[in-house]
Amino acid sequence: MVKVFSVGPLQENTVIVIDEDTNEAVIIDPGAEGEKIVEKLGDAKPVAIINTHGHLDHVGQVGFLKEKFNIPFYMNRKDTFLINNDIFPGFSHIIGAYPCPEPDFDLKEGDEIKFGKRRFIVIETPGHTPGGVCFYDPDNKLLITGDTLFRGSVGRTDLPGGDFETLKKSLEKLMELPDDTVVVPGHGNTTTIGEEKRTNPYITGRISIW
Repeated sequence: MVKVFSVGPLQENTVIVIDEDTNEAVIIDPGAEGEKIVEKLGDAKPVAIINTHGHLDHVGQVGFLKEKFNIPFYMNRKDTFLINNDIFPGFSHIIGAYPCPEPDFDLKEGDEIKFGKRRFIVIETPGHTPGGVCFYDPDNKLLITGDTLFRGSVGRTDLPGGDFETLKKSLEKLMELPDDTVVVPGHGNTTTIGEEKRTNPYITGRISIW
């Protein structure tokens, strides 16, 4: 079971994936509204928090959930410099962010996160941030992209650590996945790899610079 819902003033997509055999769950990118995330969990047992990157609107409730459930936090440590960085004045206050602890585990290319019978393979996709990653479930053709890839767009690269040329290489890597892979981005509506190959101007080349 996959639950996708938006939280906070930036309408960031938090994702809860539940293994229906064991009722174990992972929480992906808990950015805001911690109590809402707990409510969406229902009776599922959270076993980990995993993050696509370190921006505050994606990590804002990591501290709250770690304290509540005593579960580990997984993220690429290249983004540690971002997890308590406001970037914009008052950003943490606007989204109600808790102080974010450093990750317990450093996510790398090819790592597997397993819970019950489900698994995510880590794909490193820097560009939006230096430590950006995506989570790919090949068994269910599901890709969680954070802010690397959106429906019809891509993550901005003008924030600290961003680099458009690096992001383009990451996008090329994602376009190698099956066309019918469902993409859940960090903001906005879901899409598929095939749809983005056909219509995303950053993929087709209709837009070549940021």
